[in-house]
Amino acid sequence: MAWAFILGLPLGALALSAVFGAPVLRFPSAGALLVAGLVVGFGTRLGSGCTSGHGVCGMSRLSLRSLAATFCFMGSGIVTVAVMRLVGLS
Repeated sequence: MAWAFILGLPLGALALSAVFGAPVLRFPSAGALLVAGLVVGFGTRLGSGCTSGHGVCGMSRLSLRSLAATFCFMGSGIVTVAVMRLVGLS
């Protein structure tokens, strides 16, 4: 059944682009990607796990540490998007 998932990824993207048109791809600079990767790595180390690990596995086990971590990274993301939209960087 793994083949259906692997095959469905590009076919789903192809179907969506046929219906809605091809997306405009924009990539950040290499420096921005490097800084983002370092920040994510630091956060993973600081939070004793990755965001999906805390958000999916930790929350389902009712881990208080994962609950706190999930609130922190979701809150940070919400604030970041709000500030970016406020200053016109959306």
